[in-house]
Amino acid sequence: MTPYDVVVAGAGPAGLSAAAACAAAGLRTALVAPSVRPWAPTYCLWADQLDAAAGPLGLDADAAAARYAPTVVRTAAGGERRLERGYARLRNDVVHAALLDRFRAHGGEVRTGRVTGLLGDGGREVAVLAGGGRLAARAVLDARGGGPGTAQQRAWGEVVAGPVPDLVPPGGALLMDWTALADPAAVPAFLYGLPLDDGTVLLEATSLAARPPVPLADLRARLTALLDAYGLRLAGEPERVAIPLDAPRRATGPGTALGAAAGLVHPATGYSVASSLRLGPRVAAALAAGGDPRAVLRAARPRTTAGLLGLGLEVLLPLDTAGTDAFFAAFFTLPERAWAGYLDVGSPPSAVAAAMARVFTALPGAQRARLLRTVARGAARRAGRGGRPA
Repeated sequence: MTPYDVVVAGAGPAGLSAAAACAAAGLRTALVAPSVRPWAPTYCLWADQLDAAAGPLGLDADAAAARYAPTVVRTAAGGERRLERGYARLRNDVVHAALLDRFRAHGGEVRTGRVTGLLGDGGREVAVLAGGGRLAARAVLDARGGGPGTAQQRAWGEVVAGPVPDLVPPGGALLMDWTALADPAAVPAFLYGLPLDDGTVLLEATSLAARPPVPLADLRARLTALLDAYGLRLAGEPERVAIPLDAPRRATGPGTALGAAAGLVHPATGYSVASSLRLGPRVAAALAAGGDPRAVLRAARPRTTAGLLGLGLEVLLPLDTAGTDAFFAAFFTLPERAWAGYLDVGSPPSAVAAAMARVFTALPGAQRARLLRTVARGAARRAGRGGRPA
């Protein structure tokens, strides 16, 4: 077995950003993945999160992403709200190439293959490869993704000829429109939309959270009906989204989990790329200093915060169309600092709890009563699982 300082399993945003940061920190690093092609999914984050992550990763923040202003939320209960916080979409080819170039420029080695297991071996960690090979290292970082979970966010997206100003603000992002796809007889779904660099527009019918997950065919049908009503022409390949929201994080055994495997997927929104990008340089710095990367992970995802956000997921799951609409109408009346804190898995528990309390206060009386009943059921359900945050 060839000894390395670090072996990274998986080349998604979490794995590649960690591998590039480790190599740049002077650690002998191997990246193991079936391929290192640019990522296919659409990855988005808030613009300030991009700016904070770009420097430590050596990225040009302006080239790395398309930026949108305004960021729009529409609800029947609150009308249209324009958020001041800017939104951003990663340019996957640019970010992927920059991280891979940085990794290779600092001596990183790409090993084409698949890690099938992790072992401990006399103070070292070992990545077991398909076919029987093994790679030993001081630390193995596991970025192979999380489990399936029981609740998922799902979306069906289509690229259409743009612009579509009646749906997506010119130059801006449509974060949530709970009116466009509203159907009291169906699971709540919202319309999401982004202009793309070539002048087309991505529109997605999104189920924020459902257990069991909403069939993609249902979301496709709802989006198709909307596109037909607006006379929009398809101009690209569809996008299918399925994000597990309550998959348990891997917390035991050899290796250090990253990304979805570490529970960095926000259980009430599905976002994770910002958390993954900012974690890589922190893990690399800890390893370069001879520290424990798991301590970095614990700080990046406070246990109590994870429990509160898991409860937030349980609050969302049983809401009907009207209840979901009222919830987000109230949520985005909060000051930006409050709702932004709730949307970050790394926030202190006090910030998350404060945001939850303020949303509760902003809801109509009938919604508050329903929310209390939902919280009670969610707490009982989590207690039945041993009280462990997902």
